[in-house]
Amino acid sequence: MRQLIQSLGTFPTVLIVTTFSVVCSVALTSTLCFFEQCEAPRIAVATAIAIPAMVAPLATWPLVDLVMQIDSLEKEMRAMATFDQLTGLLTRQAIFDQIQQVMHLAEREHRHVSLLALDLDRFKDINDTHGHAGGDEVLKSFAITVKAVLRKSDYLGRIGGEEFIIFLPNTSEEAALALSERLHQAIRESLVAYEQSSIRYSASIGLVSMVPSAEISLEEILKRADDLLYLAKRQGRDCTVSYNDGKPG
Repeated sequence: MRQLIQSLGTFPTVLIVTTFSVVCSVALTSTLCFFEQCEAPRIAVATAIAIPAMVAPLATWPLVDLVMQIDSLEKEMRAMATFDQLTGLLTRQAIFDQIQQVMHLAEREHRHVSLLALDLDRFKDINDTHGHAGGDEVLKSFAITVKAVLRKSDYLGRIGGEEFIIFLPNTSEEAALALSERLHQAIRESLVAYEQSSIRYSASIGLVSMVPSAEISLEEILKRADDLLYLAKRQGRDCTVSYNDGKPG
């Protein structure tokens, strides 16, 4: 019912309810007049039309308007739960839900998937130098830059502060490494203009590629990618470390 009201809109819904009320009122009044043989049937019918025509809109409009407002609020809440408000990327829970679904399918079809954990290098220094507003501009620029490199079938989410995840369905480690290099290059070439400054930044990446199995949970894959990410940090940042045959390399 609520979906029908939403699709029709407030005015058409009120009009339909009012018309239905008038028809029912006239039908009931006409039936009573027929059996009771009322003395003024025309007046009775006119009254049966006038009263619901006036009362129904007054009663229905606020209720329909309330339903529309509730629906709009629910959509806003779903959007807030699904998309990060600053970057427009998937939120932590939203991308995890998407990854779980794709991984189940990849497990059945024995297809490779790749997961990249990304962290912006020295982001605290950017915030300290340019303020949080400058840091926000870097995060927004990063999101735009990365999305331009990814395929439509890939998933990109922000899981916290300057931490991100990229999930690549049907992607081998070799293909994921090639994409990772394109990401590094695009990020290096990215220049964020903020106030009187130009901000450059880089990212470190941990990469895990595998055919999903029931024995390996998403949490374990994320832990592996995160460990490799911090290994990339220790190796000098602005690079990718991948997981090959169970060993970083």
